Amino acid sequence: IQADPDGRACACGNKGCLEAHFSGAALARDAEDAAREGSSPELAARLEAAGSLTAADVAAAAAAGDAAALDLIREGGNRLGQVIASLVSFFNPGLVVIGGGVTGLGHNLLASVRTQVYKQSLPLATGNLPIVLGELGPTAGVIGAARLISDHLFSPA
Repeated sequence: IQADPDGRACACGNKGCLEAHFSGAALARDAEDAAREGSSPELAARLEAAGSLTAADVAAAAAAGDAAALDLIREGGNRLGQVIASLVSFFNPGLVVIGGGVTGLGHNLLASVRTQVYKQSLPLATGNLPIVLGELGPTAGVIGAARLISDHLFSPA
């Protein structure tokens, strides 16, 4: 889903996709940039110790109170929330579950996403709309696929 028409190149070949701006890999890249620029001592220390950073490092730095890590999470959460707000206004779901590797960013991410969705979506669509983090983590895709297969195999038809 395009989040920024003039944004970064994405692995899919398009520009400005949400994946290119806010995924585990994009977050790690932005965190390494912040560490190298000197705007985050916590991320710089983690980068020096490990040689590279992950989204989990950003979450740990944010939990330690690192302002740059918190800013990265908030910025990504705002971008994700803008995309979800459009989807909520169009589909009017009863529940939004955020899954994947970014769920490890926790409540800092969730707060940013909720703020954007509740601010930008239609009030009728968000009046009773829970927005939660998925609990399956990186195994969500495999569990979902297994569930689809078992539903298909054991369906009465």
